[in-house]
Amino acid sequence: MRTVRFDEYGDYDVLKVVEVPEPAPGPGEVLVQMRAAAVNPFDDSVRRGKIAQVKPPATPGNEGTGVVVAGDGLPIGTRVMLVGSFGFGRPGTWQEYVTASPSEAIPVPATLSDVEASAVPVAYQAAQLALVNGCAFVPGINLLIPGVGGSVANAAIQLARAQGAGRVITSAGRTAKAERAAELGFADVIDLSSESLSEGVRRLTGGKGVDAALDTIGGPITGEALASVGRNGLVVVMGYAGGTTPTIDVMHLIWKPARIAGFNGMFQPPEAYAEAWSVILRLLSEGQVRPLIDRTYPLEQAAEASRHLAEDRPFGKVVLTL
Repeated sequence: MRTVRFDEYGDYDVLKVVEVPEPAPGPGEVLVQMRAAAVNPFDDSVRRGKIAQVKPPATPGNEGTGVVVAGDGLPIGTRVMLVGSFGFGRPGTWQEYVTASPSEAIPVPATLSDVEASAVPVAYQAAQLALVNGCAFVPGINLLIPGVGGSVANAAIQLARAQGAGRVITSAGRTAKAERAAELGFADVIDLSSESLSEGVRRLTGGKGVDAALDTIGGPITGEALASVGRNGLVVVMGYAGGTTPTIDVMHLIWKPARIAGFNGMFQPPEAYAEAWSVILRLLSEGQVRPLIDRTYPLEQAAEASRHLAEDRPFGKVVLTL
């Protein structure tokens, strides 16, 4: 079968399509024939050697969609979304066949295409867990979720609105992205090329600020998010694509007072995952949330797909098709 692999850490060109034996499902596993696999910033970090647990040779990809073709636990022919430790200590999803436990293979709602479904697992699971277990989401809460074009932020915005948030403010780094967001029905989008995040939030809230901010970007956005929350506000940080060393004004921590907390979905209890997926699948089936796709590439163009995601900062998911 075809698989994307890197045999050494490096730039995009270390990604090669090679032939390897097809895996066989073990006891209690299923064999999934892949149809689509998403590209994520995590894959770039892995390939560049920033994730010490992953050693070459390795196949990237930590989510995707396919069809069960063999094994135990799920009927043959079931379309599934894969979510688990793929690409992290085991082969990833950028290949034609993947073995998985039934708990890692979530049936795909009929409302989604294969490409759309491949973009769901990581972003929507992380977003729902962060909203509920990080931001203590309740209906009516006013939120700041910067980065409308990013997959996790976009999923969080959709999920928050669908579950009754009072107001969801977001941002775009370029005017073109802000205009694209408006075309897609996203309101309260701050164009960071014309004003800062905190200035935009003050303008939109009459100086009051938001109840909580979900920061999927990090870097300078974290300090701006802290400046944007109101009295007793909370900033939940769950990403660092924008950098790992923010600058904050401690006066916001002391005099509002406000809080900053880190969040990692990997450390949530099993019941939190089950509850998150019950909500996500219901909202997907009802059409209240839907992943946005920027572009698809064939498996052979994994290197270009990776470059496009990292350098062009697209609006929506980048997906490999098989």
